[in-house]
Order: sequence, then structure tokens, then C-alpha cells
Amino acid sequence: MPSNQILVIEDHPLFATGIKDLVEFVATNADILCAASVAHAKDLWSKNSPALIITDLRLPDAQGQEVIDTLSQLNPNLPMLIMSGDDNLLASIVPNQQAPSWTLSKSEGFEQTSSVLLEALTRAGVQVQWRPNALSNRQTNGEHITGRLGQNNGIQLTHKQQQVMHYLASGLSNKEIARKLDLSPETIKTHLREIFTRMNVKNRTQAVSLYRKIPRLNAAALV
Repeated sequence: MPSNQILVIEDHPLFATGIKDLVEFVATNADILCAASVAHAKDLWSKNSPALIITDLRLPDAQGQEVIDTLSQLNPNLPMLIMSGDDNLLASIVPNQQAPSWTLSKSEGFEQTSSVLLEALTRAGVQVQWRPNALSNRQTNGEHITGRLGQNNGIQLTHKQQQVMHYLASGLSNKEIARKLDLSPETIKTHLREIFTRMNVKNRTQAVSLYRKIPRLNAAALV
């Protein structure tokens, strides 16, 4: 029976959560393993049989081509989806030629990211549950929310909530945001719960994605 395990290697908690959420959306029955380094990935590998690796190129113990070469040694026939926020670094690597490989910039939108992920999962033999209209519906919902922003009944965040979102979108943890704003981590959690409600999103990744599409909120956060 084909493996339904996905090994995600990403040391940034926000991006790791985002990848995990997207995999779960495309393949609801996937067993997702998360590692924050190549060494951690090797340890998980020794105890599991992933069908696909999704990896960043900047990890605490390896970067760039070294990441690809080290992981390819574990199983040269294993499909690999390679992601990076550094497009120059992404363009410089040479994927393993013995197995299906994909490269994807972290700056890509939901449509392209989902499309590449779906192809990678399918080629890897992972069971996917994909409704043909799921992507278009999610896009439409996002556009509808964004389209209301200029109206009085659009998304309204307090100045403090806008500041929290600014730091969240910059990749800071709750504790780091708390230090920046001289608040307690519990207060930041309270702000985030209210922000998610007001933005009609379920998690940090969705909130950041929508926030980046709203110039009004981006500008207001720093005023």
C-alpha cells in the first residue's frame, strides 16, 4: 500500500504551519511529519517511510544544494518539492535527476502553490481528496473579503491589532511580538483570536496571507 506520509522540513514555525495547513487541505488523510533541520529529518526518516519530501533550502544545519544532496542520499528515487523565499538561491540549485522534483518560491500565491503541491502529491502516490471547485471557491472568498475593504462594513482592526498583524507578517513569534509591543504573550493570543474573527480566517497563515493583500492595513500598522 502506498505511503501517505509527507515529510516537511522547515525551521520557521509560521511557514511550517502554512505548509501543513495546505497539505491537509489538498490531502486530508495525509500523515504529516515535521522536521526543523536535516538532522531531525534523518531521524524521522529512519522510523518512517515518507512518499514525498517538502523542504526549505535554508536550514540550521544545511543550506542550498547541500540540503538537496543530503536528502537525496536517503532515497534517490523519492519525489521532492523544494521551496525557498530566496528566488536566487532557488534558481541556483540542481534538483535530484533520479526522482520527480519541483521548485516553488514562497512568494507564489495560493493558486500556484496549491497547483504545484497537488501535482507533487499525486505523482508521489499520496491519496488526495480534491474537489474541482475547492480552489476557485477559496479564491473567490478571498477576493470577496478584499473587495469589501473600502466599505464601512469591511475588515476593521484596531491600531494595536494592526501592529500585531504587522509583526506577525514579519515572521515574529507571539513572545517576540509581545516584547516589541510591551505586552504579555497572553494578551497577544487574545489579540490574535479577535483578529482571526474579524478577518474571517482560521489560523496565522491565512491571516498573514490576507493581510498582505490589504494596503490600507499595512500602512495603518506603522502610523
